[in-house]
Amino acid sequence: MMNRLMIAIAVAGWTLYGFSALMPRSSGTDAQAEIARLLKVAESAGADRDALAVELEHFKEGNQDLQHVQNRIAAATQELKHLEYLRSRISGEIDLMRPQPSKASPQALSPPENPGPSDAAGAALSKEGIGSAQQALTALGFGPLKADGVFGPGTRRSIEAFQQAHGLPVTGKLKAATLRALQDRHAAAQP
Repeated sequence: MMNRLMIAIAVAGWTLYGFSALMPRSSGTDAQAEIARLLKVAESAGADRDALAVELEHFKEGNQDLQHVQNRIAAATQELKHLEYLRSRISGEIDLMRPQPSKASPQALSPPENPGPSDAAGAALSKEGIGSAQQALTALGFGPLKADGVFGPGTRRSIEAFQQAHGLPVTGKLKAATLRALQDRHAAAQP
């Protein structure tokens, strides 16, 4: 922008010089008036150039602040991804470290006779029923779960993934519809 302004001033100067060389010589007062006018134009152009330089510096400072904020956002996003990875890894390790009970029979997977209302995920099932569900989920490829009969965060995530994959309402709870679908899919997968 400043280069264009300098080029424009130079072109104007050379043009005036050319006109003055081709024009018949006039009185000294006309030449002095023209020189004074050109000096004012040059001063005005210089002031415009200085104002543009200040505006450019302000823009550069604002751009640096924006880049700093963008870098901080990117770093925070990376840290959140890493923390989510660590959380899921620790949850998986906790699920694997729980003691594993003996294998339960497939009948333990069937829904309870009288499930009763319950807000807690899996509270209406016995420990053996939850363990059988964990075995079935693992056999169907919905997570490396230990069949320990404990309804932990890994079991809940595996149930949610199973429910989503089979078009069931995603609640993360072992309700009758989920248990039936899990039992049917597990029985179909058995040789």
